[in-house]
Amino acid sequence: MKTILKPALRVAAFLLVLSMAVFLAGHYLMPTSNRYLEGYTAGGILGEDFDTVDVLVLGDSNAAQGITPMQWYEDYGVTGYTYAAGWMSVFTLYYRLRTIYEEQNPKVVVLCTDVVYSKMPGESDLQAAIGDITDELIPLVRFHDNWKEITPANMFEEKDYSWRDPNKGYTPVTNVAANMAGDYMYDTGLEEPIPFLVRLYLSRIVQLCKEHGSELLFITVPAKSSWNLARHNGVQAFADEYGLPYIDYNLAENDPGIDWHTDTPDGGSHLNVLGAEKLSRALGVYLTEHYALPDHRGEAEYETWQTDAATYAQTMETARAENQTAAEHQRGVLEGTAG
Repeated sequence: MKTILKPALRVAAFLLVLSMAVFLAGHYLMPTSNRYLEGYTAGGILGEDFDTVDVLVLGDSNAAQGITPMQWYEDYGVTGYTYAAGWMSVFTLYYRLRTIYEEQNPKVVVLCTDVVYSKMPGESDLQAAIGDITDELIPLVRFHDNWKEITPANMFEEKDYSWRDPNKGYTPVTNVAANMAGDYMYDTGLEEPIPFLVRLYLSRIVQLCKEHGSELLFITVPAKSSWNLARHNGVQAFADEYGLPYIDYNLAENDPGIDWHTDTPDGGSHLNVLGAEKLSRALGVYLTEHYALPDHRGEAEYETWQTDAATYAQTMETARAENQTAAEHQRGVLEGTAG
């Protein structure tokens, strides 16, 4: 018995030491500021005051460039944040949502469904799942590239995750590149199935929202070059199965007025400022009509939101003017009148 127990204890001790080393290495490789924790400005949510975000938007770059929550604060006093970055997946968002719930208790979670079919080019569904889940469970894997930034001076520097994004996770883009293609939501009679592991983690997000008392809303950001009716049908089937509301803003009956000649910066993959403001206003109307969301304007506890709203207004005034100029030039090119 002793001959078996001794090697087993050695293996257990080795694995314990290895686990601690991996954990510590992952901790030291984490960025020192939440400003650089994610692509775009998703990490800014960690700098928000405790339990101040009433609407949490989850998604990828379509959401980061397409949904501006400060529009809701300006119009209704509703506080929201867009937690989104390029190539975000359902797997990633499940684990990030768990972390966000440690500091925030959103009344509504809005899941942008482009992530349901999102994966890096050349990846299989299984590869995408394993890679993203490993990144979330083992910080050393997620932040391994940061070793280049480590110096003796900053190795033991205290991490400061107090940075706050005045745009609340939204990234304004002012370029214009038209999409001239026709109808992209025509009926082929097909339904694109949601991959098994994605369905599993979607159901875990549903359960997580229930456990925390958050209403879950599915939406699809207008994306002419990556969305179609088959994908809509796949998401709609899941939403119906779980009794979830779902708004696909690519459908004609939900169109917030997107002009694909002027409201996209890259030929239909994302929205620019003109498109994002249209979508955000339409979503804001739905949110305030269907959920009990308080008006926090004037409340002392939300003074930082008022400060951020002033900064946001200045940012958007400049961005809107730049986008309008680019849109006018694009119209001139399309009409053959541009100089």
